[in-house]
Amino acid sequence: MTDKKVPPPPVLPPPFKVIDNFCLFHKGTIQGETYTCPKCKTKYCLECAKKAKLGGKLCIKCKQLVIA
Repeated sequence: MTDKKVPPPPVLPPPFKVIDNFCLFHKGTIQGETYTCPKCKTKYCLECAKKAKLGGKLCIKCKQLVIA
């Protein structure tokens, strides 16, 4: 009764590094002035945040309305 097969260990995803100077709206490096979400403190380009506000978009991380 010892012929039982043991499943292999789970494969974990590789660790990733969070880039501090990264705008999640345009998916690139923050350029110029920044906008910081008042709820979760995520930083965006000010220009991207202004466009997001006009478009009624939400913060990508916490879904708070952008108020730039």
